[in-house]
Amino acid sequence: MAENAKKLPPKNLFELIMQWPLKRKLSFAGVGIVSVVLFGLIILSARGGDYRLLYNNLDATDAAAVVAWLKENRVPYRLQNEGRSIYLPVAQVYEARLELAGAGIPQGGGIGFELFDKQSFGMTDFAQKVNYQRALQGELARTIANLSLVEGARVHLALPEKRLFREQQQVATASVILKLVPGRSPNEGQVQGIVHLVASSIEGLDPQQVTVIDSTGRVLSKKPGDGIDGPMTPGMLDYQQRVERTLEERAQSLMDRALGIGNSLVRITAQLDFSQVERTEEIFDPNRTAVRSEQVMEERSGQQDAGGVPGVEANLEGPAMGLGGAIPSSRNEETTNFEISKSISRTVGSVGGLKNLSVAVLVGDRPAPPGSDGPAFVPRNDNELRSIENMVAGALGLDRNRGDQIQIVSMPFENGIADFSGVESSPLDTFWQFWPLIKYALLAVAAALVYFILLRPLVRTIKSEAKAVEHYKTVEELESEMSQTGMLPGPKDPLAQIRNDVLGGRATPAQVIKTWLKES
Repeated sequence: MAENAKKLPPKNLFELIMQWPLKRKLSFAGVGIVSVVLFGLIILSARGGDYRLLYNNLDATDAAAVVAWLKENRVPYRLQNEGRSIYLPVAQVYEARLELAGAGIPQGGGIGFELFDKQSFGMTDFAQKVNYQRALQGELARTIANLSLVEGARVHLALPEKRLFREQQQVATASVILKLVPGRSPNEGQVQGIVHLVASSIEGLDPQQVTVIDSTGRVLSKKPGDGIDGPMTPGMLDYQQRVERTLEERAQSLMDRALGIGNSLVRITAQLDFSQVERTEEIFDPNRTAVRSEQVMEERSGQQDAGGVPGVEANLEGPAMGLGGAIPSSRNEETTNFEISKSISRTVGSVGGLKNLSVAVLVGDRPAPPGSDGPAFVPRNDNELRSIENMVAGALGLDRNRGDQIQIVSMPFENGIADFSGVESSPLDTFWQFWPLIKYALLAVAAALVYFILLRPLVRTIKSEAKAVEHYKTVEELESEMSQTGMLPGPKDPLAQIRNDVLGGRATPAQVIKTWLKES
């Protein structure tokens, strides 16, 4: 009886698992723990994607105003970055952002012209001027804070009152404090853009009176006389560096193709002429003349003179008598003006012309032939260095008459010194870059483990147990078992025995019919 009780099929899944061997139980427990951990990690990581950034790098005042509005409207949110970054569910980010903008939140770290939305009739003129100055400072700070490299900004204005006389008028000044994004630094052009933005927003403010500093106290704006003493402006220095960098890249690319990458180094110093020369020439050509004007004048005149002894004979008709007679006169005058040919030329010399170049080329030594007992590297010979010199000189367009110089030196390179041109990426950066793909791959692996190690063996076991339960014994097996147990004292009619089993509930008609069909 005890043996038959042990062979009875399990009533539930728990009894089935308890009948498994120890090795199978341990594997089942291990797969279950691994699956739970993997699914937990995937679910936790997937929950982070349901939230998206609403605002970033808010100051305490704006963050408090945004959180108060979200609580009032019962919008779920999350705070990160010490409360300066606010995240909302993806479906509510844009709607909440528009509604916050309509409510004037956030204000951008300062008070702007919304200060005049609520006016007080009892406010004095001095208070109005102070509020106007505060509004200007707040609006400028908001505008500057919108730049990509600026995390926060403060603006201070000193606006003197207008005076009646120009000699008594004081100049306006401004100061800008920038909180830069970590790892970012503005260039000269960006700083000048901030300076001109502030100067153009304030009436009568000279850009030279605007000072820009960062949160560490470093002065970013440059004024005439500041910085490097010399005739070159920052723009000229930047142009010279760009010219040198372009020539170095041209020569370095040629050396890399000829000697291999990392076997040479090129450095160039360019002397540029930034003087602006203007020359005007007026040249006269005496061999080429032209008539400019011509004037001709002709004059003729005559006069009759009367003479003789006065009396009767002088009054008689006839030829003149005495000393009287006619004296004619004429005059010709001609004036011709000639113009000498001349040419006027005005020449303006180009700024930033190249005066001379100084080129230094460092070439790595050639590896020694295999099997030699000497050093591992040997210097390059003169013919090879001369060929490299001619190649670099032709690529850069060197002119000896202009004063260009080139020096080529062959030296062994130190392997222990590496020239890192950028930040080396860590393996974690690569891992987080492919984390979305890894997450789905882990999900697929977890599903496969659950199926092959847990579900598939469980289904097989259940099927085998079901087949064992559905297996019905034949009439001969039932008679032999009943005779062994004493339930059947001797050979009896099988039909009567089956009838008794059916009436006693030990078997069903369906089982009997199935047994007969299998035997037939």
